[in-house]
Formats: sequence, structure tokens, C-alpha cells
Amino acid sequence: MQGRLTQLLSIFFVLGVGLILLAACTDDATPTRPVYPTDTHIATPVPLILTPIVTERPLPGLPPMPNAQSSKILAQRGSRLVTVNSESDSITLLKDGIVQAEIIVGDDPRSVAMTPDGKTAWVTLRGENAVAVVNLETTQREAIIPIGHMPYGVVVDERRAYITCFGDGQVVVVDLASQTILYQIKVPEFPTGLALSGEWLLISHFYTGQVTALNVQRTPVMLGTVTADVGGTIAQSLILTPDGTRAYLPMTRTGLSLISLQYMQDWFPIVAILDLATMQADRDGRVALSSVEGSNMPFDAAFTADGKFLLVVLAGSDAVLVVDSATGRIQWRIEVGANPRGILIQGNQAVVSNALDGTLSVIDLDTYAVTNSITVTEIPLSPELLRGAVLFNSAEWPVMSDGAVSCATCHFDGGCDQRTWINFRSGPRNTLALGGAADLPPYNWAGEMAELQDSIEDHIRMVMLGDGLVGGDFDPLIDNIDAGRSADLDALVAYVSTFKAWQSPYRNPDGTLTESAQRGMQIFMSGSPGCSCHLPPLYTDQQQHDLANTTFSLEEYGAFDTPSLYGLWATAPYLHDGVVMTLEELLTRTDPTHSVADQLTPQQLIDLIAFLQSL
Repeated sequence: MQGRLTQLLSIFFVLGVGLILLAACTDDATPTRPVYPTDTHIATPVPLILTPIVTERPLPGLPPMPNAQSSKILAQRGSRLVTVNSESDSITLLKDGIVQAEIIVGDDPRSVAMTPDGKTAWVTLRGENAVAVVNLETTQREAIIPIGHMPYGVVVDERRAYITCFGDGQVVVVDLASQTILYQIKVPEFPTGLALSGEWLLISHFYTGQVTALNVQRTPVMLGTVTADVGGTIAQSLILTPDGTRAYLPMTRTGLSLISLQYMQDWFPIVAILDLATMQADRDGRVALSSVEGSNMPFDAAFTADGKFLLVVLAGSDAVLVVDSATGRIQWRIEVGANPRGILIQGNQAVVSNALDGTLSVIDLDTYAVTNSITVTEIPLSPELLRGAVLFNSAEWPVMSDGAVSCATCHFDGGCDQRTWINFRSGPRNTLALGGAADLPPYNWAGEMAELQDSIEDHIRMVMLGDGLVGGDFDPLIDNIDAGRSADLDALVAYVSTFKAWQSPYRNPDGTLTESAQRGMQIFMSGSPGCSCHLPPLYTDQQQHDLANTTFSLEEYGAFDTPSLYGLWATAPYLHDGVVMTLEELLTRTDPTHSVADQLTPQQLIDLIAFLQSL
């Protein structure tokens, strides 16, 4: 089928529908409690829109990609095994299962690849926008190579290293011998995982369930992008069958890509399948993991050597599922350590890296039982922060969840899932990023909760369907102090408080503003259309503003808290209900507060957006 076919389905609600803004920029702030409108005011209806499902342009099929190398937090060559320890800023080298050395590599390592001779490891450093090159013979870090924004996945062949840059949407190709950048290929947003075989390179995209194909035999050429599963998210891993004919992507599928989702109906842990011969998704063959209770956040996977079984790591359930690859049926569930994020097959064993207890779990593939646990690092967090990190990333305990969702499912690494959910006490709510949010009370879009403990406990009970961490009566909307009522809740709050807004890729390499962003800053600060609600240093006034006269149906609140603009580049869609897809749309739509395009030239609008993206 040529061209694109767009199906746009809209559901209109007429019970008090209207426009609610990202942050009201009126002069008078309401009190710290929500305003409940006494009358329903009918405004222009705004539809609950389904994301358009587009028939993608067909791509030519690919030849088989046997013996493909996938980006992982584990890498092996011969008797050497390397594992990434993100919390410790290190890698650990093992030989024949025995720890040889732990090597500090840099800030926030994410994945590792070894050169074919097994002598060198390349490690992505998300926190340094760089790649570390480590000599495994001397166990010394030899080089730091600036790469791009938030590098994530890495694979290597005999000539080159291939690195995904999550923040600026590119794949960087580096010459191994000279350690110089050869190519920077722009790809769709938020690339993460890689699979490399011969001249073909596949890339997964974290929030979309898409796969991009590149030919890298000579100068890299992007073949195109296809969707492995509509609504896929947390798609950071991409592995191939042993014969190289199909790609498997562990992910969480969110319904039918509705703008407003409902948690109880729209979470589906799956492994999506892409047939490389046709470059089309095998929707009927996808592996559904929800048949096993407690299957949160499929994160990585590996095939047994004969291809008969697929082992899927559940990062939020501290377990590995063993799936019959022919039938898709789950055969075993194996308990491992805290927050497993990677798996590798070693002969008759599977090795699982547990990110939050610093261990490797060794699974015997004859009995499918854990036979050994190897300590590879000591997690350098205080007991309170480590407890908070484990709680944040786990759906295992009934106090936190019904087993299907963890805090990290929506807020992986403190970010946001780019989704809007309707099962909140007040109506549809766009997921907020958590970076810096702990320092900006009041909490939630409505700003109706004074303590972070209130907001987190309420989300555990109302959204995640957990029993809650606080014993006894709990009401987040009254003035009782909830800090100190639960050591676990306080630990979770302490951990969430460590998140920082993700640094923007829309700046110069030295961190300064681009010329366009500098002009945009002058416009923003000029008072027209600058707004006192978002002025620095916080880019929020921490106040609620009364919008009771234009409220959506399903809304109970007329007042909304002003969110900070830090990290805005990574938090689309916008507004409390996620109905605005881009900043350009926000600034040009019929919105009496944010629509400023009629006051600006086209270049000024570009400059203003450049500044907002730089925050």
C-alpha cells in the first residue's frame, strides 16, 4: 500500500469540557488547597483523541542476521565477562566466573561491548555524554571519548563502535583504531538498544516500540523505521533469534495509544516480534507475559543456543521468565536479585545482572534454577537510599503494587513515560518527570498535596493498587504530617528527591545557550510573552492558579499548580492532560495564556522554543 493511511478516532465528552492550561499565568493565586467549582461551565469541547495509527511505508526485507550482537549491560568474549554497575559508576571483569577487578569508568554507565579480541571494553557513560575505553589486560580506563547526549547502547565489530545517543536522537559511529567519530546519523527520538550482524544494524526506540534499520557496510545509510508494536514503551533491548530471522523486543505495551489511558486496562508486559524478511511486526506472535502474576517491566532477553527457549528479564519483578519460543507459553518463573536489567547465555548457564544488589545470578539451563550468586560491586548508596531505590523499581510487594506496575514503569530513571492516564482522583493526568520535583511543593498537577509523602502514598494506593506503606488512616488532602509515619515511605521519598532534571541536548557542547536560545531568553524575560509564573531560578512560582471557568469533563479541580520548565525538552506531550504534542502547538493554539505566536515573528517563535528546549 503506497502512502500513508491515517485513522483518527475521537471520543467527545460533553460534561463540562474545556481547556486546562499547563500553568495559569493569572495575577491572583488561589490558596494551597484546590478550588472546587460550584457550577459546571461549558467551554469548547476538546476530544479525547486516539493517537493516529499510520500505515507505515513498507521497508524492503532484510537478509538473516545470524550471530547478532546486542547492546547489554553484560558482555562476553572467551572466558572473560564484563558487567556494568550503573550505581557504582564501574564495570566488573570476571574470568571463568571469578571476579578479577572492578574498574571505575565514569558517571552512570549504561552498556558495554567488548572488541572481538576480548582485550578492550567500550562503555557508554550516560552521565558524561561520553564513552569510556577500558584496557581489560591492564584493567585501566585508557580514554574518554565525547560522543553525544546521553549515550545508551553500544556494539562493536572489527572496525567500529556503534553508539545510540538517547538525548539527541542519533547513532554515532567511532573508528576503533583512532577513536575518532566517523559518522553521526540522525534517527527517530530516544534510541536505546542495538543489534549488529554483518552490514546491518537495528535500533530500538525507548518510548515508541519502533525499530530503525541501518546498513553500515560503508557509509551508514538509514533504511527506515517500522513499529514493532503500537504503544510500546520501555523498549530498551533488542535481540535476534539464533538464525537471525526475527527480532524480539521486551517492552511494556500501553493499550491502543490512547491519549488518556487507564492503568487497570492498559498495561501489557510483552515481547514484541519483528519479522526481518518482511520488516513487519508479528502481532499474533507477540509473547504476552501478563499470564504470570508479577510480570513488571520486561527489560532484556536472551535465547538459548538452540533457540528453543527465550529467557526474559523482568526488571520490576526480580525474576526471569522462561518462554517456549515455538508456542509463546511460559514454562518457568525464576526468582533472581533486585532489579535485574541484563541477561547473557554462557554455554549451559544464563547470567543475570541485578542492578540494585550488585550481584550476578547464575541459572543452570538444565534445571532452570539459580545455582550461584556472585557479588560484583557494593552499591554505594546509604541504606535508606538503597531501600528507596529498590521500592521505586519494584512491583513485587503488595504494599507497593498489585504486581503489574512499579514507580519506574511510569518514571524510569526519574523521567516520564510520555503518556496520560485517567485513573487519578481528579481526572486525566499527564505523567510528570520527577527531576527536581521534590524541591517544588505543593505536589501533583493540582498542587493539592503539601508533602511528597502524601503524593507518593496516594499514587501507590490509587494508581498502583498497592496496600500502601503507611499504617492506619491516611488522607493526603488533610493537614496531618505523614513524614515519619513509615520508614519505607520516607526512604522512597528520599530516593525520589535525588532525581535531577535531565540535561538538555539543545545547548552548545560546553553547556552554554545557542544564539537562537539566547534570543529566545530575551523574549521570554521581556514580559511579553514572558510570564511571572515561570521566571528563574525555579521556572515556577510554586503557586496554584484559578482556572475554574474552563474545566474539562472528568475534572474536579479548578486550580492548577505551576510546573517547572526544567527538562521540558523530554516531557512531551504537554499540559496536565497531555493534549498538546509539541511546544509549537502549545504556543500557537487558541489558548489565552500560552498562545503568543500572534505577537511574534516566525523567527522569534523559533527562538523562544529554542530557549524552552534548552532548560
